[in-house]
Amino acid sequence: MVTPAAAGRDTSAQARRADRPYHEDMGTAVRRTGWSLAWRLAVALAAFGGICLVASMLIAFFIADHSSSDSSASSLIAIGLGGLGFLAALLGAVLLGGLALARFWRRARRPPQRAPGRS
Repeated sequence: MVTPAAAGRDTSAQARRADRPYHEDMGTAVRRTGWSLAWRLAVALAAFGGICLVASMLIAFFIADHSSSDSSASSLIAIGLGGLGFLAALLGAVLLGGLALARFWRRARRPPQRAPGRS
């Protein structure tokens, strides 16, 4: 069925392609500017480590029973969360440092760009 708005026009796919000869690809390289998986993982590990450390301190301060010499469950949970948080934060920091060093090394190895028109 032909609508009144499209009655005088050719609405075929070939006619639409003729209106825009370049389509979607104009020959320019698309460069992603988003964070890579490694950067997201490093930031997530560091954040998770910080959250675990804070939770460990809160449990140790408010819940854990420090009056007895026995290891209570809350004390063990606080110690475990603290250890997990420390390791996650350390791993995230090492990963962030390695990624930053790799990016710096790539930029340092790149030859300097000359000004246009100079030889």
